[in-house]
Amino acid sequence: MTQQSYAAAQRRRTIATIGLAGAILVGAGLAAFSGPGSKQVSPEPPAPAVKPPPPKPVAAAPEKPKREKRKKKADKENLIDEKVVWDDPPEWKKLPRSGMRYASYEIPAAKGDPRIGELNVFILSGDVESNMQRWIGEFTKLDLKTVVRKERNVNGMAQHTVEIPKGHFSGGMGDTKASDNYGLLGAIVLAPSGAEYFFKLTGPSPVVKAARKPFYKMLDSIHVEKPAAAAGAGGTSGLAGAGGQSATSAPEPAAPSATTPPAGAGGAAQQ
Repeated sequence: MTQQSYAAAQRRRTIATIGLAGAILVGAGLAAFSGPGSKQVSPEPPAPAVKPPPPKPVAAAPEKPKREKRKKKADKENLIDEKVVWDDPPEWKKLPRSGMRYASYEIPAAKGDPRIGELNVFILSGDVESNMQRWIGEFTKLDLKTVVRKERNVNGMAQHTVEIPKGHFSGGMGDTKASDNYGLLGAIVLAPSGAEYFFKLTGPSPVVKAARKPFYKMLDSIHVEKPAAAAGAGGTSGLAGAGGQSATSAPEPAAPSATTPPAGAGGAAQQ
């Protein structure tokens, strides 16, 4: 073996020795970290979720303030003192008061129909439009184009009127049963006291048609009786008879024209 060959062999042995020693050291290091005596590092547990605080109890909503009752509510004693009066049509039969009815009248039958009509007067309060729509809502099988609404003013008092010439009447408060071929003449008169006088005439269509003229004549006579006249008239119960004090009358409205009332029906004061 030459000297060069020997040197090369020595270098190879040295490299092999260094490689073996390195492998031993690496193995020893791995054994030290994975041995039974070593402590394994566990991952840190996540932080507990923060629970939101419980909601605070909600305070009850304050009650809506109750509407004050109308200062001029229908108080019969005050209304009688006020002496809102009208003339009774002589062709109608006045009936005794009963229940909520401030006044009642029997309307005579028309030719060819033995059925009679009736007019009842109530002293109430409430929304005029709702009551008008409720009256209209008591009828079915009617042509809305035939329903006539008017606003009048007689002796300083507003009058809201409605006419229903023909339909199926379901029967309102105080009416006994539903009826076909019925009509209605209605008026709500606003008195100076704030009270509302409800005039509701119902009956067979021919009876209502015949009663139209005396009905408006009655409305035209409504007035507040002056104290001096009240003392000399000798009237009682807040109503004037056919010979009562005369009053300035509004002209009678023309025959019903085709006007359509607002749709729907509401309710307020019942009669």
